[in-house]
Amino acid sequence: MKDPYAFGFYCALFALAAMTGSVFYESYSIVGVSGSARAYDVINSCASLIQALAAMGLVGLAFKAYRAWKNEIIHNKALGIIWDANVAFREIELSFNEWFFGPNAVEKANSEGARITSLLATSPFGASLRSFKKQCILIDKVVIKNDWQWVNHATELDMLARVLSMDAFRPTNKTKETANIIDFLYSREGEALKRTQGEWEMLMKVIEKDLAALEAAYRD
Repeated sequence: MKDPYAFGFYCALFALAAMTGSVFYESYSIVGVSGSARAYDVINSCASLIQALAAMGLVGLAFKAYRAWKNEIIHNKALGIIWDANVAFREIELSFNEWFFGPNAVEKANSEGARITSLLATSPFGASLRSFKKQCILIDKVVIKNDWQWVNHATELDMLARVLSMDAFRPTNKTKETANIIDFLYSREGEALKRTQGEWEMLMKVIEKDLAALEAAYRD
């Protein structure tokens, strides 16, 4: 980083050199009292020049300090948004396990689509998805200035969560009741569910990688 005081220092040095040179020039080129008076006038003129340059230097330094302060605020705000997005993302991971494998998961088995949607909306899993989407909107608007990239991530994540829930807890024609949610979900294994699970895991890895890259960029 360049020294912000370098400009003022070199201006003062140049003004001092100009004043000294002018005084010597007037002293040696003009003799008598008039020469001394002229040299005194030159000193006054150079002093005024130094004051003007000093004022300009102070204004320049103040402007640079303001710009640095403003950039620091923007930088810290962006980093805070990224950290909040990381927290919301980790909440999705935790609430995902609770939603599909928690003690109340078996109660959602063999549910109709409307009930699953309602339960998802009021669950910690649904709340974490909404919280993450809010942070994605802020990342797009404030951090990377892209209107859609992170919102698209959040929207796709929400869609996959709904599809996974429908596939996992939809009604079945089997009359046998399973003892626990693991057995129930295992009985639902199929190509569609596996494909959706794969898409979910891949998207989660992409988001995790992108969040890490953003954080690294704003930490440097």
